[in-house]
Amino acid sequence: MGGNEISLERPPERRTMNSSERGGHWQKGCDELNMGKGFVWHICLAWCLVISIRLSAQTGHAPEIQQHYQRGQEALESRQDVVAEREFREILRLDPKNASAHANLGVIAFTRKDYAQASQEFRAALKLQSSLWDAKAFLGMSELRLGNSEEAKPLLENAFQHVQGAKLRAQAGIDLITLYHASNDLMHAVDVLRALGQAGSDDPLALYLAYRTYSDLAAQQLARLAQVAPESAQMHQILAQALASQDDFQGAIAQYRKALESDPHLSGAHFEIGQLTLAESSAESARQQAEKEFKSALAEDPRNAESNYMLGEIEWLRSNPQGALKYYRQALALRPTFADAHIAAGKALTTLGLPAEAIKHLEEAIHLDPQSEVAHYRLSEAYRRLGRTQDAERELATFRRLRDSHAAVRALYQQVQERPVRQQTVDPNELK
Repeated sequence: MGGNEISLERPPERRTMNSSERGGHWQKGCDELNMGKGFVWHICLAWCLVISIRLSAQTGHAPEIQQHYQRGQEALESRQDVVAEREFREILRLDPKNASAHANLGVIAFTRKDYAQASQEFRAALKLQSSLWDAKAFLGMSELRLGNSEEAKPLLENAFQHVQGAKLRAQAGIDLITLYHASNDLMHAVDVLRALGQAGSDDPLALYLAYRTYSDLAAQQLARLAQVAPESAQMHQILAQALASQDDFQGAIAQYRKALESDPHLSGAHFEIGQLTLAESSAESARQQAEKEFKSALAEDPRNAESNYMLGEIEWLRSNPQGALKYYRQALALRPTFADAHIAAGKALTTLGLPAEAIKHLEEAIHLDPQSEVAHYRLSEAYRRLGRTQDAERELATFRRLRDSHAAVRALYQQVQERPVRQQTVDPNELK
């Protein structure tokens, strides 16, 4: 394409792995991070509670089985797997068709990483009671660890939809994603990630796999775009985003200009050029150029709330709070849930001597984003203007707490994200 040397935010060069190597690479991480004894004992205890009394009663040994069950449960609670195993085997001696006893023995074997024995016990349990979904999930997980991917996949696919326990469902999903990655089936991996996300899973490994999956999917699509349309507006747009992430603002602007040559109506291009222009310089000449770009964006899309907001930011840089407030209000008329526009409007109103009106915007911003440290700081300013010292101190304390808690991840987040719409900040000089 000519022009600057461009890095597309890819990871360091690495040798391509075949499907079996990918599976092993991912599975090693899954085993190390997620399969601690605490996880499997939690499942084993749950199964211990569902031992089939109906089947036990049919054997005529119900009292004895109940005693073994009680001792097995106590052993599990104290994590004495040898004792627990002995009690469950006694249950099977008295009642050979007790599916839950086989399942619990399977989990004990799984805990020891004796996946062959675990597989045997889970198969015995499922032969007796095919609706033991947890057992089916564990069987799939065992087969995966034995290297039998073709057997593991249908078991996990079938069980994943039915497992109720959050921890087991998360692990089954993680193993299923591992299998999909091994076969380069990223779309099915995305389906599992969505299901885990909808269930509110905060498992760190699941979140990491989501990051990896979407990154790999993006890389796939980028490679395809580079093959089919290397000089397209969209390709130049991606190159511009990559350069912007490396703070090469002039290079990024040049790529956006090339994108507009290919497609003069490319959505978002004028807005991005305006943002990059301001990111490089806040001088009046840069403001004028950025203003032109944001107005061009509004000519293409009159309902562009972000461009109105950025025009307000330019007026604020010009020390014109009244002019800034006009644009902030226009942005909010188009998008009432625009938290940064509410913060900016509150800031402008406080400056204009209207703190009571500012509070309404700032409280709405906090309602929309409770973690916004800037909203709490601006609210403390408005309260102080009204003489509400106690409220001001409370909000200032919240601001400091949030600022400290966010500091550790802010730099990392900025490295892995595209440049967002200019956000509200608190100048360090304001804190002196």
